[in-house]
Amino acid sequence: MPTFQTGSLPHGFTADDTGKVVHYKDAVVVPVPPPNGGLGWKSLWFSLASDFADARIRVATFTNGSWSFKNLEVKAGGPRVAFEVPEGTHKISLGRAMRSATDRVDDNPVSWLLEAQ
Repeated sequence: MPTFQTGSLPHGFTADDTGKVVHYKDAVVVPVPPPNGGLGWKSLWFSLASDFADARIRVATFTNGSWSFKNLEVKAGGPRVAFEVPEGTHKISLGRAMRSATDRVDDNPVSWLLEAQ
């Protein structure tokens, strides 16, 4: 049966424009059910959306015992940005990253959506 969970990112930057973490208090960690695992879950999809301003989101996934990182550009004037959660993923960490050294927009609404089937 399809199900979903949603939430919002807190205000503030987690990383600067070079990717260096500036403050982890502004991040959120989302534990996820095991995709394609033995508990009956199949595919998991994770999406991000923003309004009023574009946002760069630092996404870290803990999969098969190690972290991987990427930045996703989430456009206020565009569709949500989605990716399939890889098998073996246990948690996803999200934080705002500065788009440039002068970026000061750290408080526009940015939400996440986890869909499972």
